[in-house]
Amino acid sequence: MTKKCIDLVRDKYKERKDQFEELLDQCTNKTLKHENYGKWYERFAESILAFDFVEPNTFKDQKEGYWRLQLSWGGPSDEIRYYSDDRKTCHNIKYAYLDWFDGAEISIHGDIWRYIFNDFVIGSEELKEIRAS
Repeated sequence: MTKKCIDLVRDKYKERKDQFEELLDQCTNKTLKHENYGKWYERFAESILAFDFVEPNTFKDQKEGYWRLQLSWGGPSDEIRYYSDDRKTCHNIKYAYLDWFDGAEISIHGDIWRYIFNDFVIGSEELKEIRAS
């Protein structure tokens, strides 16, 4: 029997979180002497597919817009969603795991994704006006 996204989303999230935490550690922890040290922005950009804004009502029953950090695409796909009422704030972060005609998302708090939003997103020239709440 094929598992539904709701059955997989927490384990898939943990895999992604672990992947990016390890990458961040390799890139910022000098004592590791890893070849990725000092290359956070480069390695991060290589690890994602896209970052864009999904307008409200783009999808059925999606009333709120969100910044999408797309990690993979196809079946299945996954992404981090930074929900925003005005494109300038982030009031909720969720991880979404999606497969053909099925999907699930979970709220995530106080971990690497907030760091990425604050460091990578806010630091970008295009999005300097964004302030995470």
